[in-house]
Amino acid sequence: MVNLRSLPSDEPATSIGWVRWMWPEIQGALATGKKLKEVWKAAQRDGLQGSYAQFRVYVSRVRRKQQPPSPSSQCLPQSMTAAVDSSITPGKAPDPLHNIRVQLEKKRQSHFEYSPFPDPKDGAA
Repeated sequence: MVNLRSLPSDEPATSIGWVRWMWPEIQGALATGKKLKEVWKAAQRDGLQGSYAQFRVYVSRVRRKQQPPSPSSQCLPQSMTAAVDSSITPGKAPDPLHNIRVQLEKKRQSHFEYSPFPDPKDGAA
């Protein structure tokens, strides 16, 4: 398995592979305050092929892959799932204004009663 073990130390054939392969060094340079363009120029001197615009795309992809998942992609909290489940009743059409009604009810409970919509009972039209 000598050939397989030597693969991580061989330079990749693609530019994105090269960026991934050199990512610790790229991160180190950026962490010390170097600009991305300076890093790209140094990478070109070391053998990277490609434009600065493409290098920026590759760096962006590697960064995105390393980021933890955003809170919006995680599961809904228990209270939110209960509110969503309660709006869906078998045999009834879903209420498209359910979320607005829930928010208005929360505002009423917090004693904040401003409504941006005029009340038709007041006679203002």
